[in-house]
Amino acid sequence: MAYELNFKFAPAEWLAFRDEEVLLNVMKEDFYAKQGKNFENPNFELKVVSDVHNYFAIDLMQRIRISDIKDEKLVVILPTPENPVFINVAEMINKYKISCRNVHVFFLYEYANEKGEVAPWQSPYSRTGQFMKYFYNKIEASLRMPIENIHFWTDENVATYSEELSALGGADVAYTALSWSGGIGAIDFESFPANDINEFLSMGSRLVTPMPEMIAHDSLRGMFGCAGDIANVPPMAVTVGPKDLMSAKEWIDVEYLVGCGGVSHQKFPLRLAMFGPISEKNPGSIMRLNKGICYVSEEVAVPPTTLPDYDILEKIAQIKAKEEK
Repeated sequence: MAYELNFKFAPAEWLAFRDEEVLLNVMKEDFYAKQGKNFENPNFELKVVSDVHNYFAIDLMQRIRISDIKDEKLVVILPTPENPVFINVAEMINKYKISCRNVHVFFLYEYANEKGEVAPWQSPYSRTGQFMKYFYNKIEASLRMPIENIHFWTDENVATYSEELSALGGADVAYTALSWSGGIGAIDFESFPANDINEFLSMGSRLVTPMPEMIAHDSLRGMFGCAGDIANVPPMAVTVGPKDLMSAKEWIDVEYLVGCGGVSHQKFPLRLAMFGPISEKNPGSIMRLNKGICYVSEEVAVPPTTLPDYDILEKIAQIKAKEEK
């Protein structure tokens, strides 16, 4: 039976980035070949590692330790839930008696309901609540940061969250992860429409309606039963803006296995961010403009599967051909 291989189509019109040649080429890129400081910005680095959780935890713990030793303020932007990282860092803080007194925590984004009301951290639907449960509450009381150093999202501070961060001199480090849509957390082109990259980079905190891909992405988390229960994911979010990430002194992006959802949906957006053009329509790409590192798990770095890889009949035919020789 002959198969028709000339069927062609354009990317869906609702996608922000639709350059077909670029989309095809980024999927051919090799993370291992691009490792190191091989980008337009010499201060940006790509690393493929076996345990991204470990690199994230060590980096965060070391910064907290130094802030304690030097008695210096440390301002961080955290994604959440990152519960394995939170638990490990909390245990190290307790074991080595590291004080978090100088640490200020801001959050990449938080859920909101259809009315734009922000989920309080005490809610089971709060991303920030995961930080409180698995990090703050696990640290010995004498070693915790003052509660006022935890900058919770509220209904009242959505528009001024960027100003709150800026008042402390901006973030010393921002930790991020990409969404299925290629956005940075809840930062995507639809929610931050801009005429050019400079306008995009100037935008601050706001209430957004995430793209459907992000809702689907989050539905794979343990918070939602690892069930793909898209109806159970809050429909809106509040988020920092591109300017908050660009003002960070360092930017650490972490891309690794999602506990319930695997890595399939992570391979494309990260390749577009790393190897596509730096553009307001490609939000993840802006990390390449800052000083920082993108840690990629070996699972995410595996090349995408192609037709011959999953054509079982073809594989059976190849095996039989070898046996007949």
